[in-house]
Amino acid sequence: MSRLARPPYIDTTTGIAYDTDKAEFEGYLTKQSMWLRDWRRRYFILKGSRLFFAKTPYEAPHGMIDLSRCTTVKSADLKAHKKHSFEISTPDTTYLLYA
Repeated sequence: MSRLARPPYIDTTTGIAYDTDKAEFEGYLTKQSMWLRDWRRRYFILKGSRLFFAKTPYEAPHGMIDLSRCTTVKSADLKAHKKHSFEISTPDTTYLLYA
């Protein structure tokens, strides 16, 4: 029995479509939203050096973190006030997540 293919991530800036099937790792993490700063459970897909995130495992991802452009990845338990949290910083954005 074959699994349905996950829709690709479409970069809204460049229009490039990134295949998200056959991920190396995938699962749920909780991410702080950019605008409201509330915490939202998201499904993350690691493929190569890109970390995609979607609302569910079956939806097209609505965001991507290019890990090859990261400046730092570090613990953020104190900053986020959550256990098992970490911060991913890129030149453009800082993401807060926890497991």
